[in-house]
Amino acid sequence: MDRHEWAARTLSVRPGDRVLEIGCGHGVTASHVCAELAAGPREAPPRFVGLDRSAKMTAAAGRRNAAHVAAGLAEFRTGPFPTPDLGAEPPFDVAYAFNVRLLWTDPAAARAVAGLLRPGGRLAVFFQLPAWSAAVHREVAARAARTLTAGGLAVAADGQDVAVESGYVTAVVPPG
Repeated sequence: MDRHEWAARTLSVRPGDRVLEIGCGHGVTASHVCAELAAGPREAPPRFVGLDRSAKMTAAAGRRNAAHVAAGLAEFRTGPFPTPDLGAEPPFDVAYAFNVRLLWTDPAAARAVAGLLRPGGRLAVFFQLPAWSAAVHREVAARAARTLTAGGLAVAADGQDVAVESGYVTAVVPPG
């Protein structure tokens, strides 16, 4: 299992969830998440929106996920984060980012994500660092947790997988 599949499994999305990926890159993690969204019965149509600041990356993500795009499940947009376009969307159930430093360091970015999630919605911030170690994970996870908390989110968990040299911090939007 690679880090993209690991991240998608860690998210535990359910069929019918509305999911936002910030910094979708070439759409590898999106492929795994969309497969989970499309599987099984659902009460509402699932929705995946991938955002990246690079048109080259969103084009590659669209090609990689052409079947999901054609089915109306996925859409890939080019632009910065935060972007006002996302505010017109109904609230997301889950948002995630992989190696998007902004979400470990900028409480305003965390607040922007919180504003796009429904009450109880989850944000997962994944990271893979070149000099991976348990100490590095603890340092980055603590920094991400402080940033997410300062952004108005409630930190729920953090974890790591040494096999894929990656870690994460999850947070939820408090109710009400």
